[in-house]
Amino acid sequence: MTKAKTIKYGDEDLVLTPSETLVAIPNTAPNQAIPATAAMAEVSGAEEVVRLGPYRIISVAAAPQNAEVTVSRFNAAATSNAPLNQQKATRVYHTSDDGVPFVPSGEIYLEFNDDVAIDIVNGLLQEHGLEVLKESGEKGVVVRGIKDAVQLCAELQQLDSVAVAEPELITAGQLRLIPADALLEEQWHLENKGNAVGLEAGADSRVVAAWKKLGNAGSSNVVVAVIDDGFDVGHPDLGPASRIVAPFNFENGNTNVSPQVSGPNTLNAPYGGDWHGTACAGVAIGRSDSDGIVGAAPNSRFMPLRWNPFITDNYIEDSFGHAKDNGADIVSCSWGVAANVFPLSTRMKNAIADCARNGRGGRGCVICFAAGNSNHDINNPPLTLDGFAIHPDVIAVAASTSVDTKANYSSFGDEVSVCAPSSGAGGRGVLTADVRGQYSYQGNQYFSGYAPSEFTKYNTTYLFGGTSSSCPLVAGICALMLSVDPSLTSIEVKQILETTARKIGDPNSYVNGHSIYFGYGCINAEAAIDAVLVRNETKNIT
Repeated sequence: MTKAKTIKYGDEDLVLTPSETLVAIPNTAPNQAIPATAAMAEVSGAEEVVRLGPYRIISVAAAPQNAEVTVSRFNAAATSNAPLNQQKATRVYHTSDDGVPFVPSGEIYLEFNDDVAIDIVNGLLQEHGLEVLKESGEKGVVVRGIKDAVQLCAELQQLDSVAVAEPELITAGQLRLIPADALLEEQWHLENKGNAVGLEAGADSRVVAAWKKLGNAGSSNVVVAVIDDGFDVGHPDLGPASRIVAPFNFENGNTNVSPQVSGPNTLNAPYGGDWHGTACAGVAIGRSDSDGIVGAAPNSRFMPLRWNPFITDNYIEDSFGHAKDNGADIVSCSWGVAANVFPLSTRMKNAIADCARNGRGGRGCVICFAAGNSNHDINNPPLTLDGFAIHPDVIAVAASTSVDTKANYSSFGDEVSVCAPSSGAGGRGVLTADVRGQYSYQGNQYFSGYAPSEFTKYNTTYLFGGTSSSCPLVAGICALMLSVDPSLTSIEVKQILETTARKIGDPNSYVNGHSIYFGYGCINAEAAIDAVLVRNETKNIT
């Protein structure tokens, strides 16, 4: 049995345990060299478990040889003169006992200590057969070699000349989803009047009160980026086209961010495609047009960024770099990874920090992340660790309910900044925009979206929730704050949100003003806007 490898990964010691039954072999996509027939014979009859980016994860549990031998035989039988940048078979790793696969792509991020001479660096590259692919950040380079990247990084980290050596790991992303203007009165998360079962007056985000204080619903000078699955950008609550800024699809490398369908959408199987992004966007920036729903910041412009469900260093760099470089003020992320344990690599951490600190002309993009729906501590290694939610430059958002209690599913921890109203036991779900129309699957027609449009007048759903809904609600409120004062830094926005949040739940759960379940409290748009207005008056006086 191959032993687990412990490597330094970002700021954590990450234990990567190689699977004895799973291996990753490259897809035979048209733009890749097709492995030799002999190589494919080494895995013939093996059961495919899942596809992960450019790899097929297969099980060799029933094969006569183990995973390590399968990888070795496959690569030996493949084309012998294949270039370094061609994917090869590799071991599959796990970070915890949840069984979520991690596949090293072959790329390695390297930083050398400042006093290391260039000839030492070049000698190390030659000794380990490494090819430089690109520079990354101020001090790093991305390289690729022939040897297993996890094993090689474990060796490189022992060298005095190497400051950082981290493999790029591909794993499955996971949307923060729980199974599951004419309508402003029903959008209790914006203003809760307690006028129906499952509602408590005042258990809301105070958004309507904030609009009244402002005398408007925000500014079109503010751009909210939502990174998610698919977006119905033609939806009347998300469009028109003039409102859309720099859309991009990071899975397919084009500007088509439309939802993709994956199966029938019936009342018995409600998730048939990419409905999540449209609902998130509706909560954040749903347009005010006298019909349908309205978002927290309905006058803001919208940057729809269709995610890549395979989380890698390159994808995180590209997506947050795109948001930063194309004028996003706010970035809303209602997703994480499927694994219980996932520290951020140095490249991921740097990409998010660069966006949060250097975007908006140096004032920083405000980045909101959903805390997750697993009802566990987001920073309790070795059991659980969500590197995205605990990044020091983001606003981690937990969920409360329509009766001001902790949402039963909401993850928690010291790094939670605030909570925001969403679905949950004892309360109600959130009303937001839903994907329109129908689609064809295996010769049959099905309605798109969470709620078939035959049952709704305005292409909406009452079934949304989770921290997926809490996160874009906070993002929209941040957009209102920047509408008042665009000079606010991302740090100042976070501080104002925390200091103006209202305390809910058990007072004994707060230590020095902070609760692991609610952060500094439930988001309070009215108080946050008031604080920004007072701040501006103070600046004008001085």
